[in-house]
Amino acid sequence: MPHTLQKRLWLSLACLSGLTFAPAGQAAPLGDPVMVNTERAGNQTPGLFAAGFNGEKLLIWRDAAANTTYAQRIRSSGIPFLTKHPIQLPPTYAKLSVGRTGNFVLAGQTGTSGMVMAYDRNGNLLSNFSPTPDTLNAVASMDTDGHMTVAYTYPNVFNVPRNLAIRRFTAGGIPIAPEIIVATGPVDTISGPNSIATDNAGNIALLWTSQSGPSAPANVVMQRFSRAGAALTPVITAAESGGSSANIAMEPGGKSVVAWYKSFPNELDYTYIVYARSFDENGNPTGSTRVNQRLIDFYPETTVAIAENGDFVVSWIASLGVIGGPRSSTLAARQFHSNGTPITDELRVDPPQIQFASRPRMAMDPVGNFAVAWTSGSYTGGSETGWDVMVRTFKMDTRPPITQLLNKQPAQGLTGDADSWRYYRLTVPSGIRQLNIDMTGPVGGGDGDMYVRFGGLPSLTAWDHRPYVNGSNESVGISNPPPGDVYIAIHGRSPYASVGLTAGYYYP
Repeated sequence: MPHTLQKRLWLSLACLSGLTFAPAGQAAPLGDPVMVNTERAGNQTPGLFAAGFNGEKLLIWRDAAANTTYAQRIRSSGIPFLTKHPIQLPPTYAKLSVGRTGNFVLAGQTGTSGMVMAYDRNGNLLSNFSPTPDTLNAVASMDTDGHMTVAYTYPNVFNVPRNLAIRRFTAGGIPIAPEIIVATGPVDTISGPNSIATDNAGNIALLWTSQSGPSAPANVVMQRFSRAGAALTPVITAAESGGSSANIAMEPGGKSVVAWYKSFPNELDYTYIVYARSFDENGNPTGSTRVNQRLIDFYPETTVAIAENGDFVVSWIASLGVIGGPRSSTLAARQFHSNGTPITDELRVDPPQIQFASRPRMAMDPVGNFAVAWTSGSYTGGSETGWDVMVRTFKMDTRPPITQLLNKQPAQGLTGDADSWRYYRLTVPSGIRQLNIDMTGPVGGGDGDMYVRFGGLPSLTAWDHRPYVNGSNESVGISNPPPGDVYIAIHGRSPYASVGLTAGYYYP
């Protein structure tokens, strides 16, 4: 149900121990919050949010008044696409994953049955199935090859040992690999799976809750597997004992982060603290940190997202506000380096308003543009009338400057030093026949090399197209480019000057 403030704590100075301080700063918002449900006011809730390929993000939200669930894409600029696709009601506690072509999968639990629902980019149902006839719960992740990895527990009865397994399926629900048993044990020792993520190589990171017996502490653990199901790491503790609402985010190269919260009893009720732990591409821990600076007295509803360089952002409900702000409920976020070192103080995501924010969901593209979706109360005449779905987009402070290009409009007079990088972005619509990118420079004007990459910043080792010729006159032609953001970088092989850059797309 929507978050309301039900209690307040009188905090002593002793409660403030353990705070982690960071340089002051704010992730730059790319605009004001945008209301997604433009046709019907009130009684809307965001269900799931995930980043797709090429900077797009996919939001699953429900219109309770119309009894309809929608899938709607959000541009990297934070503006929703006008078209939204009605889909079937997702399973309860579902997780969302988006593939390279825009296909997406929802997996969770309906009643006592684990269900998987896969859709194409336009919201057409591709499959709806249970991995086994007696599956209890499921999570799934879309792979770069268009297939999906499903993790699930079974059987859904409570007097026999329980299995946790993974298996790969086509988007149509056809098994393409044998089942791999990850763990097995008495019914009260295995629960979940909690969360799953996949990198570009198809390697899998899986979270679940494990305990040695009914009275033993419960631990959120993680294990990594190859696309073929071979264990890449032993089972390790991902979240502290007693951690709740643990979820994982993974970037294309395999770095990952797990966020969770933990409750601590006090003289009145409970205090909640949010934590995050980062891992390198081999699954080794690289840092662990407390996230919130001001204490929390209500369930924080944590969500986490990660950029390609491993930097990450955690968002949560800050029931007592953020540091430096009023003690009123708000939606907070905080940025971190890949080793868990804070980049900034916690910041307020939703602007000051009388509506309380709840149900945060976050998604980030590899470049570091992140968006938070949430439910906000609707007010008419001073009284609450319903709930609206809001989205606000930010860019991480560690992201380099990026110049937005317009279709077929040249950028002129570009200069750069040796070994410098300058980044540009063009947003390509769907259905484009041809994309041409041309860089021009005078003879003797130095040597700038052009690198092109879809969905992420190019580098010397990560690119999709690179002419790599002498001088600053280079061209790239791409047939049937994927929709979304294409990034163009000019790297100074030697200093260059008076360079022009034009990117243009053409419809059939």
